[in-house]
Amino acid sequence: MRRLLLSILSLFLFLSFSHLYAKEYTVTKVIDGDTIQLETGEIVRYIGIDAPELYVKNGGAEFYAKEAARYNRKLVFLKKVRLEFDEEKKDQHGRLLAYVFVKNIFVNAELVRLGFARALIKPPNTKYKDLLLSYQKKAMDEERGLWQETKKDTEMVYIGNKRTYVLHRPNCPLTKKISEKNRIIFRSRMDAIRIGYSPCKQCKP
Repeated sequence: MRRLLLSILSLFLFLSFSHLYAKEYTVTKVIDGDTIQLETGEIVRYIGIDAPELYVKNGGAEFYAKEAARYNRKLVFLKKVRLEFDEEKKDQHGRLLAYVFVKNIFVNAELVRLGFARALIKPPNTKYKDLLLSYQKKAMDEERGLWQETKKDTEMVYIGNKRTYVLHRPNCPLTKKISEKNRIIFRSRMDAIRIGYSPCKQCKP
């Protein structure tokens, strides 16, 4: 609770004073539910969230991906945005990693709050972890957006990595690389997702 209150206070202070000094950029393209392009040509990947994929290998889109992209567009397209960074400024693809604000709207959090994206915890970028998880819990409880899709557990247990916040099936090759101190067992995939774990891209639990 204390960390959540600190996150809310930090957000309030940022929104209250950031307009006095923060540089603003115009969003010229919305790539999907969690990625945009600025007038500078730079690509920005929102920190702390993961929207459903618009393009997957079979040529389709994940559940609620189009809705997420449309709502992201509504929030930011051709608008001035402010960027706030965390510990890492760029990812391995060279994209900027940022918390995005349009006036007093915290875009990353708004997408999670309304069920257009999941909270994605990836240390060391965890400044708003508690705030995003609290919004996700409420969206899950109310079955908003992407949480309308129900998936049954297909495994007896799931294995999480406490260092990376990634959730795996027990037979996933990547589980062999998880040390005992970082290994955590879940009886339900939703129990893991509720506290910030993200499904492995390889074994797709």
